[in-house]
Amino acid sequence: MPQLKPLALCLALAAPLATPALADPTVGIGLNIVFGGSQGADVGVGLRVFSDNRRDEVAGTLGLDYMFSTNSFRGSLGAAYMFDNGFVGGDVGFDLGSGTVGFGVSGGVANTEDPAPVTPPQQDPPIQGDIPLFIGGPGDG
Repeated sequence: MPQLKPLALCLALAAPLATPALADPTVGIGLNIVFGGSQGADVGVGLRVFSDNRRDEVAGTLGLDYMFSTNSFRGSLGAAYMFDNGFVGGDVGFDLGSGTVGFGVSGGVANTEDPAPVTPPQQDPPIQGDIPLFIGGPGDG
C-alpha cells in the first residue's frame, strides 16, 4: 500500500481547508482534465469539497476524481473560483492507479450563496452635554 501514503499526506494537509472557522463548506461535482500523468492528458469526473460556498470568492478544494483513461481514482488538492452555482479551478493530484502526480483544471456545479452583505458601521447617537440650569430670578447674580 505504498501508493496510499502520498494521498494520505494530501488529505491530512487539506483537512483544514475543508473545515474553515468562518465559512460554510459546500460540495460540487464536475469534469476535469489532468496533465502530467503516464497517459498524457486524461479526462475524468470528480467530486469536490470547497472550503467556502460564497459566490465571487476563491475557495480551497479537496477532491476525488474518477479518471477514464486509467480507470482509477485520483485524490486532489487545489483552489477554485466560485460563481453562481458553479466553479472553475486548478489542482494537483495523485492517481492511485498509475501512481503519478498530475496537474488538473476543472469546472462544474456547486451550491453557492450570495456574498455576505456589507453593512455600514453603526454610529452611536451624539452624546448630549450637560445643560446649564439657572435657578433664580432676574437680577440674581
